Amino acid sequence: MEEKKAQALFQKYIAGNCTEAEKALLESWYLQHTPDIYPDMNVEERLEDKQQILAALEQSIAPVKQIVFWPKIAAVAAVVFAFVSFGLYTYLDKNKPGQHHTAVAKTDVQPGRNKAVLRLANGQTINLSGDKKGIIIKADELVYNDGTQISTNALNAKAAAHNIISTPVGGQYQIILQDGTKVWLNSASSLSYPTSFMGKERKVEIAGEAYFEVAQNKAMPFKVMTKGQTVEVLGTHFNVMAYENEQAIKTTLLEGSVKVSNQSAAKYLVPGQQAQVAGQHITIANHVDLEEVVSWKNGYFKFNEDIKSIMNKIARWYDIDVVYKPGVDLNQTFSGEVSKTRNVSALLKVMELTGNVNFKIEGRRIIVMP
Repeated sequence: MEEKKAQALFQKYIAGNCTEAEKALLESWYLQHTPDIYPDMNVEERLEDKQQILAALEQSIAPVKQIVFWPKIAAVAAVVFAFVSFGLYTYLDKNKPGQHHTAVAKTDVQPGRNKAVLRLANGQTINLSGDKKGIIIKADELVYNDGTQISTNALNAKAAAHNIISTPVGGQYQIILQDGTKVWLNSASSLSYPTSFMGKERKVEIAGEAYFEVAQNKAMPFKVMTKGQTVEVLGTHFNVMAYENEQAIKTTLLEGSVKVSNQSAAKYLVPGQQAQVAGQHITIANHVDLEEVVSWKNGYFKFNEDIKSIMNKIARWYDIDVVYKPGVDLNQTFSGEVSKTRNVSALLKVMELTGNVNFKIEGRRIIVMP
């Protein structure tokens, strides 16, 4: 089927005027063209994606202002712009003749992976295995999540001494502390923890971003220290994002309750709320999209934000630099989901399909263009 006919048929489908035979033809065309755009998708994945696309388009409504990208729409056609998010169809157009769209796949950047360095209080440095998902901290030994023991020098250090586990740009790791608390460490982040929890509280320090599932112990409250705030809990699930290149420290509560404080104020959170600390001010955001906040931990990106915030996340995971050309609207919003296991070109292609932004990859640098 020719591109013009495919586009016309797609528009007819949106209008609800397709016959069953035309629907079958469109679906067949989609499945045939998906390998050209996403060669790493198998037939089963394409069939599943096709069903989700068609189900979303059935719920089409009037256009809205928000710009949306969605990975499954990228597989429909390189010649069709589709704005689809959460089942809402909002816009359709064809590539304008002569308009430049960068072939981002000519050069590519692979995604990040499990990677971290552990610096023990005794001075030993251990490059943690990228083949393992995480590490379990025990009083007398260190083991990977599969039970494999990690060779170390003596762990007998003073109780007040701290070990530090850090992830580079393009790395992530999971940690289970001695008390059973689980920590997921995002890219370009670090966790400092004592060799053993003693006294009246359990205190750790982080930089960057981490998700916590704190083991309950009413006799020893758990405190997470960041530059500019303290989070205090007994046992709960929450996410802390404290990168220095972001405008605010964001603490998001999923379960239980926490107290977020700085030098001038303190706020208590209930599930679904997010504390945003900027300087001495603490503001509370209600009804936060919790799935979006912890998507990084669950293996994918979920976006509903401006392009600069999105590119900050992409830069940390893919270990790249971002350059913005004049004319790029930094306030435009993109929404959608993309797997973190894809190369960066796949993600950029999806965003390019909106027709509002273009990209060029030069080594480990991404140039954002209008």
